[in-house]
Amino acid sequence: MDGDHFLGAREATHVILDHAEIARFIERGHCRVPRAFERDDAAAVCERVWDRMESKGGIRRSEPASWPAAYDIEEHLDGPEVTRCFSDRLATAIGELLGPDRWTGQRAWGLWPVSFSWCAESALDVPDHGWHVDGNWFRHTVDCPKQGLLVIGLFTDIAPGGGGTVLAEGTHRRAARVLAAHPAGLTHRELFDAVLAQPIGGFHQIEGEAGDVVLAHPFLFHTRGVKRSGAPRILSNTEAPLREPIGWRRPANERTPLEESIARALHESDDIPADAMRCTF
Repeated sequence: MDGDHFLGAREATHVILDHAEIARFIERGHCRVPRAFERDDAAAVCERVWDRMESKGGIRRSEPASWPAAYDIEEHLDGPEVTRCFSDRLATAIGELLGPDRWTGQRAWGLWPVSFSWCAESALDVPDHGWHVDGNWFRHTVDCPKQGLLVIGLFTDIAPGGGGTVLAEGTHRRAARVLAAHPAGLTHRELFDAVLAQPIGGFHQIEGEAGDVVLAHPFLFHTRGVKRSGAPRILSNTEAPLREPIGWRRPANERTPLEESIARALHESDDIPADAMRCTF
């Protein structure tokens, strides 16, 4: 089934993500849900993040001298303002990529990476290190259900140069082929070494407004972006796990966009982008 037929057959069922966003996810490995949650709720959650940074790391909002280059809060936050940010609109969009009944429906925001001035002195606009996919708690296989999607929520506005996560478009396809060649699975580091053995490119730095969410392929390589300007940048990364292994072997007319992206990748050869460079974990 070609791409137009695949997308056309599903367009009527998509109420959040349009044809172009679904195509972007399949081919480039990510798409966007603008205004997935309210700015006021994002601001309230940021107050919680600042409170945690002060209690855990002595990082005070009113004292820039206390700010490190970057700081991560590796915990889930709870409370009604956090829960509201995993909105019905966001959950619907996730279901459009994974199948509304094929993901667990888990609604939680996890890791909170904050950037203040990370790599501000670097000569590079795109970091050549720190490249990874999430999931250091499981063994990676081509059909692993543990992550489903990488869900990146913007809790502050991110302008150019503001340190948004950098995505390497197309690396999800290379990663799929690597994993298919290792049916017993790979460790986190083994996957990194295999995918990063060749240059990567197609670099796309996330920008947007508080309340936007980027939905990224679980195999898409990414890293923290260079932060040279703007107020401290607050994101949250979480996952949307599946109920069962990814069914990329299903008949084409039964595949979800995630499944379709993998099925297509396994019939492609590697294409190294013009902006590619050698990168490391």
